[in-house]
Amino acid sequence: MSARARGDDGSGGGARGGSAGAARRALSLTGAAMAAFSLAACGGNDTAPGQGEYAGRAQGAGQGPMARTGAPTSASAPPASPTAGPYADGSYRDTQAYRGVDELPADESIDVSVTLSDGAITDVTVTGHAGNATSENFIRGFTSRIKGAVVGKSIEQAHVTALAGASKTSAAFNAAIDAIAEQARG
Repeated sequence: MSARARGDDGSGGGARGGSAGAARRALSLTGAAMAAFSLAACGGNDTAPGQGEYAGRAQGAGQGPMARTGAPTSASAPPASPTAGPYADGSYRDTQAYRGVDELPADESIDVSVTLSDGAITDVTVTGHAGNATSENFIRGFTSRIKGAVVGKSIEQAHVTALAGASKTSAAFNAAIDAIAEQARG
């Protein structure tokens, strides 16, 4: 008797082989759809201030990669913003350390200097201290774009997300902005 006469289509198991093949095709399509969805969720690395996950809100206790510890907040009241004004005009400075690319043992750090006038940032300087060449490239890209991203904005609008692809430097900058806002509230 031939394979066709037995109902064997080569997929193994006669009539059951057809349903197993359909199940494999459905599983393949599901996997492809999940992969496409995951890739669609990935964005570019050219995010401007006010467009990222921290847009419109300051990082508070327990939020973001540079989370600070603090007193618990009430569920009914929003947490106090570390960047709530008003701010005194002047120049302020903060340094933030963080783990660099691939969590290598060398710590990275940035020194952030901000000048405020009438509640707006009029100047910003970031000096990076990289532990390796890859981190140095990220910091260099970040520092070349930060003035254009925050000068002329209020300190509440100064948070950035992965500016020039430098997500860890951006997170450290945001922590420095929060500390500077606290200094300026004096």
